[in-house]
Formats: sequence, C-alpha cells, structure tokens
Amino acid sequence: MARFALCTIFLVSAMMAGRVAADAGYPAPPLEYAPAPHIPILKDDRTQNSYGEYTFDFQSGNGIARQEAGSQNDGQVSQGGWTYTSPEGQQVDISFVADHGGYQPQGAVLPVAPPLPYTRTGHGH
Repeated sequence: MARFALCTIFLVSAMMAGRVAADAGYPAPPLEYAPAPHIPILKDDRTQNSYGEYTFDFQSGNGIARQEAGSQNDGQVSQGGWTYTSPEGQQVDISFVADHGGYQPQGAVLPVAPPLPYTRTGHGH
C-alpha cells in the first residue's frame, strides 16, 4: 500500500513539475497574417510523348502564366516563359531558352552586367 502511495505521489509531482515548467506565463503570440484567398487554376495543360517532347501551359486566376515546350535535339532543348505582376504592380515577362548553351533567360526586369572597362583583344589571353 505504501508503495502505491509513493508511486502516486511521484506521478502527481512529475505532472505538476511539467505543468509549472511549461507555463511561463506568456500568452500565445497573436496571428499576424490574413488567410490567403483561394486562387483558381484557369488552365493546366500538359503533354508528353515517348520521344522526349513535351508541352506545359498553366494559368491562374491571379494573372500568373507559365508556358514551356521541349524536345530532344542533340540533347534536351526547352523554351518557354512566364508572366506575373510584381508586388509593385509591374507586369513581369520572362522568356527563356535552355539548350546546349545553357539556360538563357530574357526580360526587361533582369539585371544587365555593366560594360567591360577595357577592350578585349584577339590574342586569346
């Protein structure tokens, strides 16, 4: 009987210690976000064949659009682009080609490297 009482006292003490340690007296932080609205998918067309050719065409209700097509031509060749509106309200259009020359994006919002401060020579150095 004494053993049962000691076990009960130990368990109750352990539960109380855990409760006291967990309760630091701070309330839960307030939710700082608003629920996101549902954005419908207007188009989601995809095709693919056994020759490595594919197409992808996507458009959502908030103005985001993405297109891509690819094929096997001495390696994988893909081209496409996407459109969206930036947080500043600017329409962003990016197009790209990805082939043996690498990924080559183009768009008015992409940064442009400054011109080289010297003239290249044809010596190959």
